[in-house]
Amino acid sequence: MLTPMDERSRVLLSALLGAALGGMAGYLYLTEQGRHVRGQIEPALDGIVAELERARATGEKVREVAREGQRTLNDLIGEDRARAAWESTEVRQASS
Repeated sequence: MLTPMDERSRVLLSALLGAALGGMAGYLYLTEQGRHVRGQIEPALDGIVAELERARATGEKVREVAREGQRTLNDLIGEDRARAAWESTEVRQASS
């Protein structure tokens, strides 16, 4: 079972993580080899961003289709309820 981290452990972990990220950013932006690596990574990241945008657009389309389906279903149920109420009124009037 995982035990909760105390404050000193969190500070140490945060410092190490910050140092690692800072070192990586420095390497990518301040060295010639890092610039080369960054040049190779950027097209892949652009592709990932484009895929995420397409996925978001697809999600929006799915939500709109679901909303339209719900509206249609509510309209059909509403029409059925109105028809049932109208028919029961006719039956009551005919039996009177």
